Amino acid sequence: MAVKVFFIAKIKDFNDEYKDYVSRVRDLGEAHDGFISLENVEIGDIEITVTTWRSKEDVAEWAKDPVHVSAKKKAMQWYHWVRGYHVETPDPGPTMKKEFMKSEPKDGKDKS
Repeated sequence: MAVKVFFIAKIKDFNDEYKDYVSRVRDLGEAHDGFISLENVEIGDIEITVTTWRSKEDVAEWAKDPVHVSAKKKAMQWYHWVRGYHVETPDPGPTMKKEFMKSEPKDGKDKS
C-alpha cells in the first residue's frame, strides 16, 4: 500500500541556506528508491508538501538519509512550527489540485 507523507509548516525565514537545502533534499528524495511523487503549495505563510512513496519501508529508509536528517534538525530556523503525518492509501495518485503541483509523478504520467 502506498504511503503519503504530509509536511505542513508555518514559514518563518526562507533564507539562502533553506533554498540550498530544499533543492538538495528534493533532488535526493525524488531519486530515492520508492519515491512516487511530490506536490507542494504555499498558502499565505503555510507550506504544504505531500510526498507519495511505494511503502512505509521506503519512507523509513528515506528518513535515514543524512541530508534529510540534517534538514530536519535545522527546520526550526526556517519554520515557526512543523507537523508531519504519514497516511497509508490504496491510491498513489495526486492529492492536491493539479494547478498546485510543482512536481509530476516520477514516471511522468498523470494519474488523475
